[in-house]
Amino acid sequence: MAKNGNARSTPAGGALIVHVTSHGFGHLNRTVAVINQVPVDVPVVIRSHPDLFPNWRERLLRPAELDAHVSDAGAVNPVGGSGATDAPATLERALQVHREATARLDDDVAYLRAARPGALLSDGPPLPLAAARLAGVPGYLLGNFTWYDIYEPYARSAGPEAKRLVAEYRDAYRQAVGVFRAEPALKMGWLPNQIDVGLVANPGRDRARGLRKLLGLGTTEKLVYFYIGRYGQDDLDWKRLGSYSGRGVHFVGYHDAPGDAPANLHLVSASEWSGGDLIASTDAVVAKAGYGTVGEAMAHGRPILYPPRRGFSEFRALDRALRAWGGGVPLSSRDFAGMRLDRAFDRAFGAGPLKSPYPVDGAATVARRLTEVCRRARSIEASAGLMDSA
Repeated sequence: MAKNGNARSTPAGGALIVHVTSHGFGHLNRTVAVINQVPVDVPVVIRSHPDLFPNWRERLLRPAELDAHVSDAGAVNPVGGSGATDAPATLERALQVHREATARLDDDVAYLRAARPGALLSDGPPLPLAAARLAGVPGYLLGNFTWYDIYEPYARSAGPEAKRLVAEYRDAYRQAVGVFRAEPALKMGWLPNQIDVGLVANPGRDRARGLRKLLGLGTTEKLVYFYIGRYGQDDLDWKRLGSYSGRGVHFVGYHDAPGDAPANLHLVSASEWSGGDLIASTDAVVAKAGYGTVGEAMAHGRPILYPPRRGFSEFRALDRALRAWGGGVPLSSRDFAGMRLDRAFDRAFGAGPLKSPYPVDGAATVARRLTEVCRRARSIEASAGLMDSA
């Protein structure tokens, strides 16, 4: 449903300009839940790293223009493991990208002034919010944390350039006219104009009957959505997954195991099975605790088994919320790497019915607010045109 964004064009007035962090797939997955609920009469331009274009095309349910644009870097994970963050490498890459993005800030302001959008939405990058303020465009932030919250502890023991970086990030984030606070979230008490919207999660369809038929399973086996992230996890004891077939546990996901995959690990197509559908169609989730997976597990009432994530501030908020909810089953790093999940499965499968601890219509709430702003801007522009012609 997305148009190719290799060649930049000027969108129609009143459009929604969307910036998404280059950090990874999770932010895209959250933002697309909002975009898919924006009516098609509001043009949408998505500005992100071009590496994400195939994922946008896979997830979008409405037309949108894709435009290559990078202004932040996210966090750097050690090779082969997404459970930890390399703080020095994270700051080094963030500084490099920030210098390049700052040099283009005047161009971004000029682009917005020419485009006359109704609103700008950023899921992650701070500089687009500064550009929006300079261009006179209402800029909104969607998030459960900011890169200021992540980088600030790293910068305390770093040099003056890193400290300037986090100060500039803080100032840019504070340019937002509204902050859609997606739960579970960090407190972010330093950030004004927050609007609590609950969970921002993609809808999922319970397709358990069709999934079990596809995998050749009956109704007694336990189905577990197995998602360790697109960065991989090299140190897992993949062979141990096979041992759970003895207790009727089958895993389903998108990525094959290295070497000989266990017979109870099943792969499906991401284009045919969204993460939301798999979560809604299975009995439990084994995954790293990222916002998208946690939000969808809560929204659909599915218990989630998850390992710790070192050096990433967002994890603390997610971990607290999962433990308080009752559907979160934390694993030690050792148990996760060794795939020793027996006791965790006992807890998960015995959790009983689970309800979301937050409102689940956050995506619709954000989409409705942005649609109102964009339509109002278009109406004002149309009226001004009529007045000029008169």
